[in-house]
Amino acid sequence: MKRDAVSWERAAEVCEAAQGWLRAGAIDEATHEAIREAYRDPCVTPSQVWRALTAVMTTAVILCALGAFHVAIRPSLKVLPVLFFLFATACLVATERLEASPRLARRGAAGATSFWGGVFVLLGLGLFLSATAGISDDSAIDAVLLASALVWGAGCWRWGPPLFAGFSAVSLFLFLGRFPSGRVLWVLAGAALAAVAARRLDDAAWAPSHRRAAAVLVVTGVGALYVAVNVYSLDEQLLEELQRFSSARIAPAPGRFAFIVSAVATAVLPLVVLLWAWASRRTFLLDTGIALLAVSLVTLRYYVHVAPLWVVLTVVGAVLVTLALAVERALRRAPGREMAGITADALFSDEQRQQVLQVVPVVATLTPPAHSPVAVEKGLAGSGGQFGGGGASGKF
Repeated sequence: MKRDAVSWERAAEVCEAAQGWLRAGAIDEATHEAIREAYRDPCVTPSQVWRALTAVMTTAVILCALGAFHVAIRPSLKVLPVLFFLFATACLVATERLEASPRLARRGAAGATSFWGGVFVLLGLGLFLSATAGISDDSAIDAVLLASALVWGAGCWRWGPPLFAGFSAVSLFLFLGRFPSGRVLWVLAGAALAAVAARRLDDAAWAPSHRRAAAVLVVTGVGALYVAVNVYSLDEQLLEELQRFSSARIAPAPGRFAFIVSAVATAVLPLVVLLWAWASRRTFLLDTGIALLAVSLVTLRYYVHVAPLWVVLTVVGAVLVTLALAVERALRRAPGREMAGITADALFSDEQRQQVLQVVPVVATLTPPAHSPVAVEKGLAGSGGQFGGGGASGKF
């Protein structure tokens, strides 16, 4: 990323954190203004809804322009890659210009142009290799997957979208799955990727978006490792289906020892991730561990028919809800409302997330929230989000 873009991201992150501190009462208005003065964010940042709408409109313009060029010149299959490369170049140049402007960098258009730039590069490369170069399908797929890992990785490093890091990691694992020992490569690469990316989660030298990309890589690595060791994946030979067409796609059935080891790993890996989340206090690891645990329970139900699947899912959901309520109750009754550094109170950014969730139904209905007639009759008025005296507020 450019130095200016990194400084803009850091300033925005500090200002967002300061806003949370102000809402929670950790700082006063004067301190908040001093932080904003010290970390000025020159970028214009619209709401998530407007950024999504801008990205959709930019996508429509790009695809309509591509369709118009295709209808006007009607290129042959050998010339079509040139058209894709030209549009890819235009999208990437536009992304560079948009990212360099603080007025346009966060409006959503840069994300759309960078995404379609990468897509057009890969489409052009695939068509060139299969239609013009005339290489085999296996070699073309391998080249496109490897190029996809490089293109999306370079895009994440240059412009910062964490989603591109996920695209790059998925492409890399699909490429590794093409080899006869793909399952072993998934285990090794998944564990290595999660371990390396975890070391960068709090690296102050990295830009905020790059640290979020590291979190995406951790989840992707853990997910790939779980898929590789999952007993159902091993039993059904799911990863072996990714192998090259020219290779022996039917692998020998797993032995009893491999099946037992895979079954144990299927049960243990989600617990390891949950322990990791508990030790590191990272919510995205907690979410990942819960999701893997649910998949492991469904896998257990596939091999041990204790009840219909809908009954198992209902019981598991009820148990998780009961466990969450019990943990929350224990935390609220504990001294200081916390245990081992864990609290049930909303802390800073959590309130911002709740506000985002509250916006969703309003946007879906496109109607403003109704005002309470009782409050109007009693003459109550909003205080502009300020906290009351003596620590009185809606949160604490």
